[in-house]
Amino acid sequence: MSAAMVRTGGILVFFLILAVLVSGIMLAGAAVGAGGRPDPAGFGAMLVLMTAVYNGVMTFVYWTTKGLFNAFSYSRADFPILTLMTALALNLLLTLLGGGNLPATGAAPAGGGGLGVLDALSFGVLLAMIAAWIWFSVAAIGFGAQVGSLLWRAIGIVYLVASGLVAIALALLVSGSGAAFGMLALLAGAVMLGGWICHGIGLIVGAKEMARI
Repeated sequence: MSAAMVRTGGILVFFLILAVLVSGIMLAGAAVGAGGRPDPAGFGAMLVLMTAVYNGVMTFVYWTTKGLFNAFSYSRADFPILTLMTALALNLLLTLLGGGNLPATGAAPAGGGGLGVLDALSFGVLLAMIAAWIWFSVAAIGFGAQVGSLLWRAIGIVYLVASGLVAIALALLVSGSGAAFGMLALLAGAVMLGGWICHGIGLIVGAKEMARI
């Protein structure tokens, strides 16, 4: 993989941050239609678009991250990265099949009790993604140690904290602690944002180092 491709991955991280902020505002607007009534169709369409953009960009970012690591003969992150890329593709597929409807996550669907098939699959993909993300975080710390990069060590640590917070928040949501889930989800989002920023910088700086090899 070329250094230019890795640099592009780093730049796209910052595009993703802007896209998530803008689409988040649009998603909130689509969630409530005229007169304060919910607009399920608009909400679903925006959620599908937001998921497609996020998953597409993050797949490219993870792919270029793998290219950067491999350029320095580091392959311990290959499996978790490929797992994350696969999980992102499955998540997008399930979102498309569900028409942008949010998973029930503990609430019985309209047609019966318990979780629906798509909800159960989405939950399974989410668990796999969290596990792979924790693995990737540890591998990123290892990459930083191998190449002597404090930045990549920091990236791994920040992602590890964020993934831990997401796992705890998910456990609280499943247990029915909605208020605690909301607070932890906001905290996890803030930590994740910091991880994204560091990740983007790491790819851009890493591309410069690749060019010198």
